[in-house]
Amino acid sequence: MRNMKNLGGCVAVILLCQCLSLPAHAASASSSDATADALTRCLDDPAHGSTGDQDECETQALKSYDKRMNGAYSKLLKMLPAEVAKDLKAAQRAWIGYRDLEAHARDGLFATRQGTMYAPMEAGAETNLTRDRTLLLENYVRILEIDGQ
Repeated sequence: MRNMKNLGGCVAVILLCQCLSLPAHAASASSSDATADALTRCLDDPAHGSTGDQDECETQALKSYDKRMNGAYSKLLKMLPAEVAKDLKAAQRAWIGYRDLEAHARDGLFATRQGTMYAPMEAGAETNLTRDRTLLLENYVRILEIDGQ
């Protein structure tokens, strides 16, 4: 019986996580991501067929996501009450720490690979991490704007 209670609790947590992620999925499905679109165009361009060119496409996308993330973060700090803004600052600092540790781990992983084809994969992993944080913060801004805050 105890295992059934634990199972029920696990199911509740999973359902809660899925429900909480719905706004992010809805927002990403309903609006176009200009940075992702530009990255796709860049990578699909036959003129950008080399690994160096693909790295450059990823670098440009990373810069764009970073700029967007910083803009959303700044906007949120202005929109949120002081205590909540303090929590957001702590969360952002923690995310930056995670990002840096992830980069170190990723560098180690890709150091075990040989061949230039892995360079764009590593750059893409870095871009994707920042993209995800950017889209999350932008979604928070949209949520706060629902009531005209």
